[in-house]
Amino acid sequence: MKRIVVLLSVVAMMVVMMAMSVAPAFALQRMDLWGCRLSDKFYTQNESIYPGSDPDRNGDGKYCSYMNWDTGKWRNADNRLL
Repeated sequence: MKRIVVLLSVVAMMVVMMAMSVAPAFALQRMDLWGCRLSDKFYTQNESIYPGSDPDRNGDGKYCSYMNWDTGKWRNADNRLL
């Protein structure tokens, strides 16, 4: 009986740990009207370019520029269609 209880508790802990590791993937992300991510960790700037040119991958002529507050480095990424 004791072995079964230990086994079930170990299995329950493994299930909880797996759920905790997968949960951030389904978290709701804050976005602006252009489809750019918003966060307290970086500054977001919206940009317009000729549709289809780099870094505009979805062809809508819009992309996002992010500046990391810690490093001060800029990164360009395509927006997500809403």
